[in-house]
Amino acid sequence: MGEKLNAYLDLTLAMAIAGSAVVVSKMMVARIPVFLATELGIMIGLVFLLLVTFVIKKEHHRLDKKTVTVLLGQALAGIVLYRVFIFWGLQLTSAANSGLISSSGPAIVVILAFLILKEKIAKNNAIGLLFVIIGLLCINLYTYFSEGTLDSSVLGNFLILIAVTGEGLFSVLSKITVIPMSPVYRTTLVAGMAFICLLPFAINDAWGYPFAEMSLQTILCIGYYGVFVSFISYVLWFRGIEKVAASNAAIFTSVVPVSSIILAAILLNEKIQLSHLLGMSLIICGILIATKNPQASPSEMAGPEIKIITAENIESD
Repeated sequence: MGEKLNAYLDLTLAMAIAGSAVVVSKMMVARIPVFLATELGIMIGLVFLLLVTFVIKKEHHRLDKKTVTVLLGQALAGIVLYRVFIFWGLQLTSAANSGLISSSGPAIVVILAFLILKEKIAKNNAIGLLFVIIGLLCINLYTYFSEGTLDSSVLGNFLILIAVTGEGLFSVLSKITVIPMSPVYRTTLVAGMAFICLLPFAINDAWGYPFAEMSLQTILCIGYYGVFVSFISYVLWFRGIEKVAASNAAIFTSVVPVSSIILAAILLNEKIQLSHLLGMSLIICGILIATKNPQASPSEMAGPEIKIITAENIESD
């Protein structure tokens, strides 16, 4: 049980950092091109990852085709697609609309886990998910009705939805069997693949960009994005999801809008409404319900074809 609680804590912290990324992205998006901003954030995180993985831990693995395919899929879905489309979407729509659309995140992960991994949706998981969705609606509906229709932001909203779907696919791919490796090593490979994929587009954005005029706030935002969003959050996520089912981990993605609201209030001086407090309370209840007394172990829920392989499994076998 202690191992499960540690996993839940890792997932919560990972998603809290992901939520802070929305606020940081909003601060960056008006000052730096999309691909360049994404690449700089990945590059800073990658420096730390390479140092820890190959210099300090000296971890090396020979990868098979399936592992490369899964990791590349995670790089494209969870980093390239998610971050680029979030940046694009935030240029066209408000943070409030982005939060409303992000409410579909947990449901998307559960559905993808059911379709791809054939995971069963347990009763407590479904009830917890219902609480989470109601809580997310409470958080977002006040802002939605106060702003009126979405009209001119339709394209931006659609881009945010694509980003959320990419994030959901990243979570589901985390549960597919690959060769045994540490969370840090896996994060390094995924970040490296994403960096290579984005490099041509980032170079195009960097051409002629006035780096000398970059403000201190922008530099700090890029640094935070690189260390916390590109490094720490992914290590925490990979470490946590090894011990829980993907559909269960999906509930923790709902921490993102909660984190966004709190940090927006602190950093952007936005007021926290009563609806936000009610929504956050429902989300916490949903997480507690979904993670209490699971009906089956993660390996049983995932099925025989997607059993997670770890060093402990190999030693016990």
